[in-house]
Amino acid sequence: MTKKVYRTALGKLVDLGAIQLQNESVRAVGNMKVNARGDLVDHKNNPTVRRNVQVAKQYNRQITNVSDDPVMDSLRHAQYKTDPVEPVTEPVVETTSVAPEVPMTVTSERSNEGGLAAAIAKARQVKQELLKTPKQQAQETPGVTKI
Repeated sequence: MTKKVYRTALGKLVDLGAIQLQNESVRAVGNMKVNARGDLVDHKNNPTVRRNVQVAKQYNRQITNVSDDPVMDSLRHAQYKTDPVEPVTEPVVETTSVAPEVPMTVTSERSNEGGLAAAIAKARQVKQELLKTPKQQAQETPGVTKI
C-alpha cells in the first residue's frame, strides 16, 4: 500500500500509487515520446532507452569536467592561459635580382591574438551603466537653457 491514498468528496478511497503502477508502461500524452515511467519509447511503445540509463548519463555529464563542446573548451583554455606571448619576428628576405628593390611586408598570423575564444570572452565582458533620466540628461548639457 502506498502513501498516495486519497478520499474523495463522496467518501471513496482512490489509490493513486496503484493507478501509476498499472499505467507506467502506457505512452504518455505529449510530444516527448516517453511512457509514464520516463523511458524513451519507439512508435510501437517499446522502451528503447530506460530512464535509469538517461539519469546516469546526465549525472556523469554534470560531475565530469570533460565537455564535448569545442567552443567552451577553447574558452576554458583561453581563460586559464598562462604562457607568455612570444614576439613575432619578420624573416630576412635576400634579393639577388637586378630589379629595383620593393619593400616587402610580411603579415603575421598572430595579428588576431586569441582567435574566436578571446573574441567571445571579450564580448561577454559588458560594462553596465545606469540609464539617465531626461532631467539628468538636460542637466549635463552645457550652457544656459533658461533665463
